[in-house]
Amino acid sequence: MLDYKPLDRINPTLVRQYVYCPVIPWIVARLGVVEPPTDSMLLGRESAKPPEGRGQVCVRTRRGAVVIDEVVEEGGLRVIVEKKAYRSRNASRYTAQVVASYLLARELLQGVRRARLVVGGEVKELELSGDLVGDVEKIVELLERALGSDKPPQTRPEPTKCTSCWYRRFCPHH
Repeated sequence: MLDYKPLDRINPTLVRQYVYCPVIPWIVARLGVVEPPTDSMLLGRESAKPPEGRGQVCVRTRRGAVVIDEVVEEGGLRVIVEKKAYRSRNASRYTAQVVASYLLARELLQGVRRARLVVGGEVKELELSGDLVGDVEKIVELLERALGSDKPPQTRPEPTKCTSCWYRRFCPHH
C-alpha cells in the first residue's frame, strides 16, 4: 500500500475517473496501478493538440500539478479549455474534470474566469454557476474521503461499464 496524503494527490483526472466510477481513483492512488495509454488515448492526445503557438499549461497548486489542455485569452480574461477527441454519450465526467481544472488553476493564474469543454469537435461553454462549482467541490470532498480510506468506495457495478474497464482486474467489487 502506498503512503497516501489525499490533498497531495487530487487532480482533475481523478475527479473525472471518480465521476465515471468511484473505485478507479482509489485503485490508482491506493494500489499505484495506472492504465497504460491505449491507442485511442494516444490518438486523442494527438488530435487534441492546440494550434501553433498555443499549448498545454502546467499549473502547480497546493494540491499538485494540473495539466490544462489549453488556456486562451479572450476579452482580457483567461479561459480554461479541456479537449476530448471522441464524443461520449455522457460527458458529465468531462465537465467535472474541466471544472476541477478551473478550480485549481484559478488559485495561480490571474484572470481565469471561464471554462470550455470541446468533445469530439463540439464546443460547450460552461456556466460556472454556484451549483456546478458546488457539485464539483462536493465530488472533490467525496474523492478525498475515498482516497483517504483503506477500504474502496462502495458502488454497484454497472455491467456496461465494468465489462470494458481496464481496472476490472484490480476491482475489489469483482
